[in-house]
Amino acid sequence: MYYTQPATSLTPALVIYLIDASHSMNDPCGSTTKMGLVNRALKEAIKDMVRRSIRDGVVQRRYKVAIFAYSTAVVDVLGGARDLPELVKHGVPVISAGGETDTAVGFAAVESLLQKHLTEFDACPAPLVCHLTDALITASDPTPIVRRVQAMAVRDGPVLVENVYVADNMLRVPVRDWHQWGGVTRPGQLTNDYARFLFSLSSPMPEIYRQNINNYGYNLQPGAALFFPGVHTDLVRLAFTISTATQLK
Repeated sequence: MYYTQPATSLTPALVIYLIDASHSMNDPCGSTTKMGLVNRALKEAIKDMVRRSIRDGVVQRRYKVAIFAYSTAVVDVLGGARDLPELVKHGVPVISAGGETDTAVGFAAVESLLQKHLTEFDACPAPLVCHLTDALITASDPTPIVRRVQAMAVRDGPVLVENVYVADNMLRVPVRDWHQWGGVTRPGQLTNDYARFLFSLSSPMPEIYRQNINNYGYNLQPGAALFFPGVHTDLVRLAFTISTATQLK
């Protein structure tokens, strides 16, 4: 079975956050901006990793984290993949937004990092790429690059790609309680073409991830994809929590 390898200090899980940092991410979102929401969610996701990695008061190296922010160009926010204790020591930099949306150049940076380092993670949990965006692509189609990334694999399984789309009114059925929401299992549940496009580029959610997430009080159903509407703080937090939901040992 795939996606069962625990994250340990000897077999850390690689999580790559790919963040749309185009100018539209400066738009208001509740009491903050979309980018403010993302920066806060990133910090919370790292805190979740730390909570799952502390042993005898010491943060273990159970995760490695890379963060790419893209617009018309890509910023390697951390300068490569960083051990969790190192990230905790230096903190998560605040990402700022500006420029157009070139999703392909963002995924090209992810592909390059994986090409260089994937063999180091062959005995580790399958790497996960968490992509968050709010806007239509203004440059080339990223599909070929995303498919190449998803075709990369370690012994635990192919690389996982998760998409978080920050937009309103994309679900056909309104959700009253997000903790009871079952997730997106088919494109017909989505109202717009770009949501369906991102859904098509999203990996299926591994069963063990689904179970671990539901332990946080959610109700995601079997067959849900790694695709999330990012319109509420709780949902972005849920989507980023998915990235920490590997098995632990």
